[in-house]
Amino acid sequence: MDLGNSQIAANVAVQDLKRALEFYQEKLGLKTMAFTDFFGTAISQDGTMVSLAQREKKSSDEDCVNFTVKDIKATIKELKSRGVKFQDYDTPRLKTDGHISEYKGFQAAWFKDSEGNTLQINQSPA
Repeated sequence: MDLGNSQIAANVAVQDLKRALEFYQEKLGLKTMAFTDFFGTAISQDGTMVSLAQREKKSSDEDCVNFTVKDIKATIKELKSRGVKFQDYDTPRLKTDGHISEYKGFQAAWFKDSEGNTLQINQSPA
């Protein structure tokens, strides 16, 4: 049996579980739940989830969670109103304009969670 019909969850290392759960709930609007003092989840309405595990590990500069949205500009505006700060890039391979990078209609923007992990929102072409 392949995994084509399974749900997929991302695992994110955090230094402070309580702080991370608050961020994912208050800033991103996900439902959160702590199972232990070192492990919890953040769940979207469609049932996909981010597992948050407290670890002695540095945060990730690479995207560790990607959220696909229908309207990236409206999502950026909403998240900024909740205090989320977006990253801007100006490198040979990645440039942002209004926090958004675009390639052949695919748009993406990046921000850090409370633990310094890089998260991405993206919008696919119509």
